[in-house]
Amino acid sequence: MAASKRHLNPTTAPSWPLLKRIFSEYLWFHKAPLLWACGAMLVVAAALGMQAHLIQPLFDNGLIAGRVGVINTVIGAVVALTLIRGVANYYQLYFMESVGQRVIATLQEQMYAATLRQPLGWFADNPTGMLTSRFISDLQRLKYAVTQIFNSGLRDTGTVVGLFVNMLYQDFHLTVLTLVIVPMTIIPIRRFGRLSRKYSRVNQESTAKMAHHLNQTLMHVRQVQSYAQEGFENRRMHRQVMDVLESTLKAVKVRALSSPVVEVIGSVAIALIMLYAGRRIADGTLSPGAFASFMASLVMLSRPLKGLASLNNSLQEGLAAAQRAFELTDATPALKDTPGAKALDVKSASLSFEHVTLTYADGTTALQDFTLQIPAGKTVALVGPSGAGKSSILNLLPRFYEASTGVVKIAGKDVRDVTLKSLRQHIGLVSQDVAIFDDTIAGNIAYALPKATAQAVVAAAKAAAAHTFIEALPNGYATVLGENGLKLSGGQKQRLALARALLKDAPVLLLDEATASLDTASEKAVQAALELAEQGRTTLIVAHRLSTIVHADEIVVLEAGRIAERGSHRQLLAKKGLYHRLWSLQAQAS
Repeated sequence: MAASKRHLNPTTAPSWPLLKRIFSEYLWFHKAPLLWACGAMLVVAAALGMQAHLIQPLFDNGLIAGRVGVINTVIGAVVALTLIRGVANYYQLYFMESVGQRVIATLQEQMYAATLRQPLGWFADNPTGMLTSRFISDLQRLKYAVTQIFNSGLRDTGTVVGLFVNMLYQDFHLTVLTLVIVPMTIIPIRRFGRLSRKYSRVNQESTAKMAHHLNQTLMHVRQVQSYAQEGFENRRMHRQVMDVLESTLKAVKVRALSSPVVEVIGSVAIALIMLYAGRRIADGTLSPGAFASFMASLVMLSRPLKGLASLNNSLQEGLAAAQRAFELTDATPALKDTPGAKALDVKSASLSFEHVTLTYADGTTALQDFTLQIPAGKTVALVGPSGAGKSSILNLLPRFYEASTGVVKIAGKDVRDVTLKSLRQHIGLVSQDVAIFDDTIAGNIAYALPKATAQAVVAAAKAAAAHTFIEALPNGYATVLGENGLKLSGGQKQRLALARALLKDAPVLLLDEATASLDTASEKAVQAALELAEQGRTTLIVAHRLSTIVHADEIVVLEAGRIAERGSHRQLLAKKGLYHRLWSLQAQAS
């Protein structure tokens, strides 16, 4: 997968560039709510510091001196500060959560757009389940990390600063001793952070593989059950689940270990500080109230310090997710508009393949020095054994794949010299694997032209011989078809696909095994509609069933990526060559 210069190695990428990118490209656009959240965090930190500070006058001037008025005043101030902290906490959490959700929404849109720009071959290396995991699981971890940076990171940092200010005010020497001991926690925190990021990425990848396996088996559950492979799939899923469990437990182990380690170090620090403070109180150089305020601040520090320790783990998990998201958004499409490409705008189109060779990424050569001219308005059929290169020719016209050498032309123009969008707007495609969306019948037909009128949709359905069965449904064109059109037969799906292509009214029609999976009755209905649809259009047909292409103006017989024969049905039968053998084999089988 190609990537931009900003692409980062998934295991060695430093944190700062990722954080800088997240902030500059996403968080900065929400600076207003961020500033409000930061202001609220400062209020929380200041209020907590003031509460710790008030313990000193509560002890020295109130409890020890026996002054009830001071005690009441301090307690009232503590309650007021608690209310202020509660309100500030609410606004902080609300603003940060809204920013986090907006950042994720933006990333999801960018990842989706980047995914749709990729060529067909790219999806072979990036299965649907793994992509879905990046969209959902990974981005949720990133959102959690982003919100934690502010909710815990800034708030806890501000709280630490506020409490340290009070500690300095109460006693400088105790604070210096604390500053000598507390940094001992940094070493384990950094170590835990690196381990957390490592195991988090492994866990995300394992989860993506499990999601892919789940997606595959549920999509093909009919085949799983028909071949009685439930046990086999259960065992495969068990291995996937165990991989996720193992990586999850490793990440949990790191998170679970980080807090107690920091707590142990903190406990040792408090013990040393209390020994020193006890001697100071005994010789009268430190008041009980000052020590109580100092210790309250120190105890209060444990929560924000633990938060900062766990924040690093969450941050590293979020950065691992960010890397995977940016790998997708940064992916450079292998096929895109060439500089200076112009929009194609023609009513009819000739097709031309000039010395075309197509070699796939794995080294397989599908076409070798293929040359074919198709005049506008003519119908040409491509036949031959499996693997001869028939579908590869169809894939070259809309630039699903790029020719390795040679030129492909439409209406006399190199397909690379016209914009991809305009090129594909001039091509209608009906394939064996029909795409039916979980939408109404009208919505499925109008997918080719979303602004089409209801009358145009009905006209296309009639032209595709689909109107009769649609009207027989309880809700007619408003019938919701469900996932992959499970409510329809194979022939009905094909006719909807044809109606969609006819509504598009493109000058070029590509038919890729459009009737291969149909029964005889359905095939006849679809074939009649197809022949009607071909009129006035330049049509290229790929077919195994030779009886469906005898009407073609020309039949091109392919073998091993080259043209073996060409001519009309009668001419090819008379040659007694490859086409004649294929025809004879099918006649014997029928």
